[in-house]
Amino acid sequence: MSRRSFATTFILIAVAVGVVTGWLLFGKGEADRYGVVQRVLQAPSAIRLSLVVRHAKGPIVEEDYRMADLNGVSSATYRAVGSNGLTIRVESLPRETYDVSFLFEKTVQDGIWELRSKPPRGDTSTQYTITVYQLTDNEHGTHTMTFTDPHYWATTGGRQFHIHLDRNKPVPDLLFMKSTALVEPRYGLLVDDFRQFGSAPFRAKIAAAQARLRAAS
Repeated sequence: MSRRSFATTFILIAVAVGVVTGWLLFGKGEADRYGVVQRVLQAPSAIRLSLVVRHAKGPIVEEDYRMADLNGVSSATYRAVGSNGLTIRVESLPRETYDVSFLFEKTVQDGIWELRSKPPRGDTSTQYTITVYQLTDNEHGTHTMTFTDPHYWATTGGRQFHIHLDRNKPVPDLLFMKSTALVEPRYGLLVDDFRQFGSAPFRAKIAAAQARLRAAS
């Protein structure tokens, strides 16, 4: 074998060794990461949000807002029931859009996972029930809260009293109890998130449905 042939063979072997070594050091890791990403992308994902509003009086007895994002396909439905039993539905056809995902992110910012049910306060003739469900990467969670009069909780909210018991004073001084205002505006923000969702035509159809129920009562 000539010196030139030997050099060529040596270079080819070195390149082959380098390729194999590079794959072992970097390629396999990248392939593993790619596999993880693909599994995440192919895993089922779901977001479901709902607001149910029940009215004890008035021409509309119940309103039901439901939004869903199933594997990137969004849909929305509004259903209202009149005091005479008439039911009207408004639907947004399922399509590939981020509308419900954006709504979900907005509700998360406004405390949909953090806020809890409240006892009836303020105007108790209308009751609100909000439910959120999320499935992602094969993990899921759900949360429901019920409350009345978001304006009351945003402006009044009652007060929480703190009593400090001193072993030297077994009877607390009721004139000097500390209190904390329980004002929480996020209940109203969440209700607004649902009511402001959707395109202008979708919201216009909801307004028309509400007007029809009022006229029919």
